[in-house]
Amino acid sequence: MDYLYLLNAGMYLIIGTALLAVWQRHRAQTFARDMGCSTVFAALLPIGYLVHTEAAPPWQALGMALVVVGAIPNLLFLASGVLQLSGRRLPRPVAAVITGGALIVLLAPPAGAKLVWWAGLNLCVLTALGVLATRFLWRTGAGVRLVGPLLITLGLNQLLLIAYAEQGLAINIINATLLRAVIGAVFVLSALDGALDEAGKLARRFQQLTEHAVQGVVVIDGQRILYANPAVRQIYGLPLGLGNYITLADLPPESFCDATLQRQHHALQSGQTDIANWEGRREVAGGRELELRFEAWRVEWDGHSATQVLITDDTERNASARALLHQATHDKLTGLPNRTVLMQRLKEYCYLADGSLHCTLIVLNIDRFKLFNQSQGHVVGDHVLKAFAAQLRQVLGARAELMRLGGDEFAIVDPDGANPHDIAGRLQSACSQALRVGGSEYVIDASMGMAIFPEHAGNAEALLRAANAAMYQAKRIPGTSLALAEPLRVEQLSSALENEQALRRGIRTQEVYLDYQPKIDAVNGKLLGFEALARWQRPGIGLVSPVEFIAIAERTGLIAELGAALLERACRQIAVWHAELGDCVPVAVNVSPVQLLTKGFPQLVERLLRETGIPPHCLTLEITESAAVDNLEDTQTQLRHLRGLGIEVAMDDFGTGFSSLSMLRELPLSTLKIDRGLIIPLPAPDAVAVVTAICQLASALALQVVAEGIETLEQAIAARDAGCQALQGFFYARPLTVADAGAWMQRQLSAGADGRNAGDDAAAAVSTM
Repeated sequence: MDYLYLLNAGMYLIIGTALLAVWQRHRAQTFARDMGCSTVFAALLPIGYLVHTEAAPPWQALGMALVVVGAIPNLLFLASGVLQLSGRRLPRPVAAVITGGALIVLLAPPAGAKLVWWAGLNLCVLTALGVLATRFLWRTGAGVRLVGPLLITLGLNQLLLIAYAEQGLAINIINATLLRAVIGAVFVLSALDGALDEAGKLARRFQQLTEHAVQGVVVIDGQRILYANPAVRQIYGLPLGLGNYITLADLPPESFCDATLQRQHHALQSGQTDIANWEGRREVAGGRELELRFEAWRVEWDGHSATQVLITDDTERNASARALLHQATHDKLTGLPNRTVLMQRLKEYCYLADGSLHCTLIVLNIDRFKLFNQSQGHVVGDHVLKAFAAQLRQVLGARAELMRLGGDEFAIVDPDGANPHDIAGRLQSACSQALRVGGSEYVIDASMGMAIFPEHAGNAEALLRAANAAMYQAKRIPGTSLALAEPLRVEQLSSALENEQALRRGIRTQEVYLDYQPKIDAVNGKLLGFEALARWQRPGIGLVSPVEFIAIAERTGLIAELGAALLERACRQIAVWHAELGDCVPVAVNVSPVQLLTKGFPQLVERLLRETGIPPHCLTLEITESAAVDNLEDTQTQLRHLRGLGIEVAMDDFGTGFSSLSMLRELPLSTLKIDRGLIIPLPAPDAVAVVTAICQLASALALQVVAEGIETLEQAIAARDAGCQALQGFFYARPLTVADAGAWMQRQLSAGADGRNAGDDAAAAVSTM
């Protein structure tokens, strides 16, 4: 009997190892793994039973342990393998039942009854698995279909042990061995058949992926083409991969058989690289030239090492990319390069210059072309632009480039600009020639600005700014004209932009503030009021002249924002003085024409009066002659609204503009301020006559007169004698800080009846003359 146990165990080990070997090679066949594990664990049963029955008492416990270790996994893996073969998984509750039943059968019964109980458990489990397998696998292949009946037979084989106990053990082992061998063979064949099916699926997937791919797929061994999909045949127009291997040497040398392909193949096969990438132009059948991109890697083909090459035809994609790039860098109408290309060229010439290069840039703008479009129409205008561009190209040098910057503006870049006046003369000559468009002739004038690197600028951006500035200078000259850039002009433009940006920041950060210059009574020297004067303390620069930053504010449209901010600051300062001193003298604030004519300006003033609580008589607004002359009706409306609020209005810088007498009568003014330009010549007789006439006119209109710019005693006396009621200038005081102006006002209010203040000495000198 002993040899039967060993034969049974050996047979189980062989079958189990074979199944595991099949699974090791084809991992998708998991049922082979489970069945192999079941068979290997089953080999422990006869060995454990033999040790338990034949060995000495100390070793009998080891035999029972081997039986337990082999029995439970055997049944679990067997059930799992059968269900895996049918595409199902072993439920965990079923596995728990099998495990619990096996433990009870192996451990609970007495020693004499264990064999019978174990046979009963196997009968139940194997018969149930057989029935399930028969049901699940009956519609599959003929071989797999046998698993169910074989398991049922294997289960019924346990009846020998139930009926005859150990007397039937020998025949039971023989039958079990044969049945397990057959079942194992069926599982091996099923695993191999599944592996073949899986390989077939992979082959079909590969074929579907490659045969219908738009990219070419080629497999080579260095000398032959082992495979080529239809996309390769379509790309090259050659009969590749149609049944027989094709030698690379038989193909045209411009296709596959080139040094690059061979070099990449050897690099991949030798392990120098894992993936190779390259691209190139290839001439294929029919004379077509394609732009191809190649990617290759090492593969195994029919058991041998080979190289797979993926070929992508980028011809259309690259053509589209070039078309998009051309659209982005060229003018649609004329086909000329645009501003983007201009900046690229200028950077190349300027940044790569070695000091000997003199690059010439000319910016050309067609004069009055908007009028031409309006009269002739845009269609004719487009034809004229194209004809004009063609005419300019004819006179340019070999390396000079013509570009259209947009609209009616062109640029010419000449890197060989050793003689810039030569190209300028040729361009002027081209502009003087008539253009023939649609049976008509047109002569076009153009303004041209020329800038030369490095004489006029040190970089591309500055060179273009210099040429543009020169072009606008040329605009002032009638007819076709050319102006040469001036380095100083470029620096001024750069400084202007920097100043504009700095002023924007200064308004936000309150760098612009107010000083206050006193206005003195021309007779008794008392303080009559202050004029608020804007000052800009620019960080890193210092004090900036009001003439300069006010001009910047007016040019950039910041004047309204700046004026509103200064008016609010003045009102709040008046409120502080009024609260501290109990009263205050009027403070005059300059209002720009843009600010005055803004629709909501009177409402802004009314809001500030309400928020700060200052009396209206403490605020005077000063306007310029230009605001009144240019927009008399709107100015009247705004001033009437302001006078209705109780605010005095003064006309500043009177005598510098072109105001009429009727305008003075129609505007609701309270004061005229004579410009300092009329005061400086005093006491010259002709100057005195002019000032006297203004004062007489103002007296007739019931207007107070203030003389600005008083710097000497003689000027003060002459202005007083001519009829000016108030005087203002350095003779009395320079613009004061908030603290100093407050001190003046405090002395004025505390002086009381005698009216002495800081300006009294000068006033006294005036009054005694």
